[in-house]
Amino acid sequence: MEPGDLRQRGVEETREGDVRSKKALEKAGTLKIKDVDTGEEFIMHKSEASALLTAHHSSRKIVKDAATGTSLTVNEFGSRAGLPDQAPPVTVHARGTEKSLKNLRRIQTLGSQEGAVWAMQFNANGSYLATAGQDRVVRVWKTFRSGKLRGEALFEDAPVRAYTGHRGDILDLCWSHTDWLLSSSMDKTVRLWYTTMDECLRIFTHQDFVTSIKFNPVNDKFFISGSLDGKLRMWNIPDLKVVDWVDIGEMVTSCTFSSCGRRAVVGTHKGKCHFYGTDSFKFKYSHQIQVKNARGSKLLGRKITGLNFMPADDEQDELLVTANDSRLRLYDGSAVLQCKYKGHSNQNAQIQASYSTNGEYIVSGSESPDVFIWRAHCTTLPACACGGGATAKQSTYEKFTTSEQHVTVARFGPDDLRTTRAFPLEELSGTTGQIILAAGYSGKVHVYENV
Repeated sequence: MEPGDLRQRGVEETREGDVRSKKALEKAGTLKIKDVDTGEEFIMHKSEASALLTAHHSSRKIVKDAATGTSLTVNEFGSRAGLPDQAPPVTVHARGTEKSLKNLRRIQTLGSQEGAVWAMQFNANGSYLATAGQDRVVRVWKTFRSGKLRGEALFEDAPVRAYTGHRGDILDLCWSHTDWLLSSSMDKTVRLWYTTMDECLRIFTHQDFVTSIKFNPVNDKFFISGSLDGKLRMWNIPDLKVVDWVDIGEMVTSCTFSSCGRRAVVGTHKGKCHFYGTDSFKFKYSHQIQVKNARGSKLLGRKITGLNFMPADDEQDELLVTANDSRLRLYDGSAVLQCKYKGHSNQNAQIQASYSTNGEYIVSGSESPDVFIWRAHCTTLPACACGGGATAKQSTYEKFTTSEQHVTVARFGPDDLRTTRAFPLEELSGTTGQIILAAGYSGKVHVYENV
């Protein structure tokens, strides 16, 4: 399903982007820097100088006027030297952990839509972002792959596509590895799109709201869909038909494939996760788990709102489960609970946590104005005296506050996108920051970057 000219087009765009990036630096101007001890002089682009100086020292007096000897703050120096303005830093709170987001700034806000954003997904390399929700329109935004540096705008001002046709809220989005896009809706349909085409290419009709969709990660001619009618379906896209289905017996609220495409997992409204083998694109039942607290007042399972396998983890198949008890849970390939993550609030919403591309961090929205970030690695607690083991718990996190009442969805930017925006000194040191997107009821998408 991959168009033959995509690879060549990508090469041409990369070459053009390199030229734009060089011109952008030249246009920004330069500074001459002199080492007063040796008398040696250096040339630095203003964009680079701005990023390096303001990273940690914006209010410190570490610069002197050479003519008068007057000490200047970095901000004062930047104003006099004509350095590009930096967005004000976003306050990040760390609970029980060292901050990794030490210079987070909101660099852009996309006026995405009317009403809440329910779904937001990057394609694999970060060249496109799809957003959708209450206003029934799928918008595709294009990122600046080059010509823009850390701290500058990440997306073009207007979406490159605004797909209409759905007649109900759009609940989920999914990209294939060859940039086909699926959207599922409360109108009981799934629709297929492609970024170079204006019209819907396929419509897949269901019997109830379609809450979750996922392309097969190996063969994007197939995808699975979960619906409130209680069924998990395997679809063949070219033939526009269901090749297999199972009746879960409960409303399906989430579904996903493992990264190898050989397993599928379904989450339900009552807190169960059903596991299936998917060889030959047929469902073969494996086992199930009940996601609930071991004790306390909430012994009943709560709705599963998100399922995510650890990125590029073909061997372990570690599964991250988001549920409506304000907990994230990590299960190993044998469905044994390994770790719990807590801090955010998720009692009623369809909030879904997700990994960073390298699997080192987890991000989630919340029924609050905050975005939460956990380190994925979890330390096991000591076993209790009775001889029983203890589930590891990760209650340390970082969080920052947005302008939203609730953060319905939060995502990390892919690593490929981060590295295209690194300054030369950052590339040498391997320091490439983080990109985090957050959206909520306002319909806006807020773009943050750790510069």
